[in-house]
Amino acid sequence: MGQGGTGGDQREAKAKRRGGTRHAGSLVGKLTRQALGKRGFAHASIITDWALIVGEDLSRHTRPLKLVFPKGRRNGGTVHIQTSGPMALQLQHLSPLILERINNHFGYKAVEEIRLVQGAIAAAPGVKRVRPVRRDLSQSDRDRLQATTERIEDDEIRQRLERLGAAVFRHSSATKDR
Repeated sequence: MGQGGTGGDQREAKAKRRGGTRHAGSLVGKLTRQALGKRGFAHASIITDWALIVGEDLSRHTRPLKLVFPKGRRNGGTVHIQTSGPMALQLQHLSPLILERINNHFGYKAVEEIRLVQGAIAAAPGVKRVRPVRRDLSQSDRDRLQATTERIEDDEIRQRLERLGAAVFRHSSATKDR
């Protein structure tokens, strides 16, 4: 009976070493901790949950690059966020809201400052960019443009407005057909 008890203990220990089956998602934190830790992300959740933290719209135009804390601390940090140039101004205005959302995510005041890094943000994998379809103007669109611009005396201004109007008509007719 003594040997039977140790045999069961050995089987249990062996089963624990194998770890049994787990969902792949439960391993993400362990697998990414070292790589993300080098970039200042103690928790992968700021990257994996970025869309939940800042919202879908902002997450399409931003990407967290790194999270830096003062030496020996895990609060008062600075998050570096990459964004395109035109979006940077809007993010400056939204920074108090973004800071609040990040800190709510962590559950404490982990971040005090946002640093913006300008750069192009690639589209998410699997998302295709929609290019406008160029359409020829219909005769009625040409007639409307001519009627709208015929009273303009300056030839250069009239031609520029006609080109602008043609571009607007092409775009609006392309989106109507979709």
